[in-house]
Amino acid sequence: MSELRMPNINQVALAGRLVQDPELRQTENGAQRLVARLAVNRSYRDRNGDWQEEASFFQIVFWHKEAELWANRLHKGSPVLATGRLRSHTWKGEDQQPHSLVEIQVRTLQILEKAQERMVAEIDERSEEESELELV
Repeated sequence: MSELRMPNINQVALAGRLVQDPELRQTENGAQRLVARLAVNRSYRDRNGDWQEEASFFQIVFWHKEAELWANRLHKGSPVLATGRLRSHTWKGEDQQPHSLVEIQVRTLQILEKAQERMVAEIDERSEEESELELV
């Protein structure tokens, strides 16, 4: 009997909104790490036929140059589409109890906003930059 060859696939895509401002940190070895929490909503009908809403929360992580790039562009409430891979961590806390976490290591990210909203945001950024230049 031949050996079964199964592909190793680890890919995820999530669309939702950030529930807090991302946090940029530097690791002990100097790598930039940006962490954000993403809420993904789901609507469904319950047994009575009534619509219900449910939210799931996921930690998304950016590394190195991407961490720095997105640190200034993302904020609480940003609607995003993130693709990447799942990564799990396990550790023992100070109380020696085991803990685990599954996070999404982001490969690509797209901010999901209307072109008009994006244009207003760019104009606001330019206005802030011009005011800072005038103060100097």
